[in-house]
Amino acid sequence: MARLTFTRDNMPAPEEFRRTLAQAMVQSNPVDDLLETADELREYEQRYDMTSAEFYEQFRRGVLDDELQHCIGWAAAFEIFTKLKRMVESTLMREAVWHEIRVEPERVTA
Repeated sequence: MARLTFTRDNMPAPEEFRRTLAQAMVQSNPVDDLLETADELREYEQRYDMTSAEFYEQFRRGVLDDELQHCIGWAAAFEIFTKLKRMVESTLMREAVWHEIRVEPERVTA
């Protein structure tokens, strides 16, 4: 997943930031991002012996112990994973349906 890191002493000019951001977005691959985020979630799950879905549900309800209640990174990673997964699934579904639509006229014979 593309990460842009700047320090207060090294902030780019607005135009340079827009250019860098655009380049990172073009080079981004949602499937790679999904796999990278899944690896990040696995690390949290192993560390805390809990699935990400269980953690996130308890996090949302505010019923975690103090150590886990402050795991904002885990919650953010789970939200990103969920959005990426939906995006990849819907893209694949659209492509499969579109493929069927494109193929159907070729199957029809007169």
